[in-house]
Amino acid sequence: MKKNILKGILLVFTIMILVGCTKEKMELKNNSFTVEYGNAISDKAEDYLKNSEEFLKNIKVENLPKNEKDKEYPSVGEYEIILKNDNQEEVVKVSVKDTVAPEFKDLKEKYEIEYGSKIDLKQFSATDLSKTEISLDDSKVNYKKSGTYKAVVTAKDESNNEVKKEITITVKEEKKSKTSSSSSSSNKSSSMSSNKSSSKSSNSGNASTNGNSSSLKPGQELESKRDEDSYIEFNNGANSAWSGSGKLPSDYFE
Repeated sequence: MKKNILKGILLVFTIMILVGCTKEKMELKNNSFTVEYGNAISDKAEDYLKNSEEFLKNIKVENLPKNEKDKEYPSVGEYEIILKNDNQEEVVKVSVKDTVAPEFKDLKEKYEIEYGSKIDLKQFSATDLSKTEISLDDSKVNYKKSGTYKAVVTAKDESNNEVKKEITITVKEEKKSKTSSSSSSSNKSSSMSSNKSSSKSSNSGNASTNGNSSSLKPGQELESKRDEDSYIEFNNGANSAWSGSGKLPSDYFE
């Protein structure tokens, strides 16, 4: 009886030892993982290990990276995730990479620009999870010659992912300048001024000849002899052509 009890106890101890020696060990799916930027890094053990469900319940996932400010995913970079249970530990490397190019927003195929002007880059925009830079290759566009040209718009993000798009730029006809019209108006004004000046000079010359004076000034008296042959009747015949002396009005010389 006692022998049977002893045998039972020994059997239990043997089984316990065997179970302890065959305890399940962590089995990694991969030593490293790549996660696309914009996705969260998993905190679930089953995403890293191939062990049984019962075993995975006791695994702790530690050292997860912090998310970017106001976002639900970490920044581009290299991280190490630690998997632990009571007496085991494994390290998994996780790489966060940005491999997606930006996308243009409301990009048109054709653009028109005024003659002599240059297209504004603010007309182009693109969406991406990271900062994007817009550039334009318009080396084949002559902004001082009306016509249709080809150009290439490029959007590139901080990870050097880029997208290119060919567009058409039409330079409008040059608008006619108003200079010729203004010049004509100026010439006309100059001509009128010249004629007026010439007319005054002629009148002044006549006055000078009749008054036997080489130079007349405002307020100066002008003498004229009566011309008997140029009798003009008016005021019921009481008056004739004027004679005598008088002062020239000031505005005569204007």
